[in-house]
Amino acid sequence: GRGGAPTPEEDRVTAVSGPSWLHRLGVRAGESSLGRGAGSYGPAAQGQGAARGAVRLPIGQGVTITGADIYRFNCQPCHRSEGTGAPPEIKSVLNAVQGSSLALVREQLAAQGKTGNAAEQAAAARADLYRRIQKGGQRMPAFEHLQRSDIDMLYAYLTELVHTPDAKALSSHTVSWVRLGEHLVKGTCHICHDAAGPKPSGQALLQGAVPPLSGFLSDRSVVEVVRKARSGAPIMMGEPPFPHRGRMPVFHYLRDEELAAAYMFLVAYPPQDAARR
Repeated sequence: GRGGAPTPEEDRVTAVSGPSWLHRLGVRAGESSLGRGAGSYGPAAQGQGAARGAVRLPIGQGVTITGADIYRFNCQPCHRSEGTGAPPEIKSVLNAVQGSSLALVREQLAAQGKTGNAAEQAAAARADLYRRIQKGGQRMPAFEHLQRSDIDMLYAYLTELVHTPDAKALSSHTVSWVRLGEHLVKGTCHICHDAAGPKPSGQALLQGAVPPLSGFLSDRSVVEVVRKARSGAPIMMGEPPFPHRGRMPVFHYLRDEELAAAYMFLVAYPPQDAARR
């Protein structure tokens, strides 16, 4: 870990960098469903957030994650827990997964009375899905931080989500805390938040500006970040500043320790204006 010699896995961890995905697309946060798959928001401005006890943040040597976790960190913010997305802006993942199922392709060819190599069609569809996950698309960011083993686990979970007849066996692997944080920051937070940049003014926030990830480290403690992401919190906006209901979705499906890992990743690998190769 960062307290000693990095593991081989951590040698591949890199800082989050550059503008958010919405910024790259030239889309304002309030005009898009991207990153809003949680579908819920925090309390009204006069509220103090959901009543919760002390946040416990256990730090271990490793964290076991599954394909379902990889989906939560990287896909659910846009495609929702069901994989349906928000058409027409965000397409469902269900059809692509079904098209990669050998059993379903065989059934489709038989029902249509067609001849064809079902195995080749299913394999091509799966390769296309893998390529899209890693390289992105017109409105989908590239998830270059995902390794082949991550995508294999994610694909196995997707086949279970879609209930394909030949669903893959699920598996898991152990990752470091900074790697866990990298998943969450690059797969969820960076959709809407630039990596680095100046802190927006109260008036800019009122007009829809989104603060950069680098500001979290100077403005909020790890406990504050966890509570805002899980329960929501009012935000001071305008000139003069007044409390307003926050516009960031509440990510109820993320755990305290996962959000703490995201904060730790940002501390260990400070956000950058642009990627450093």
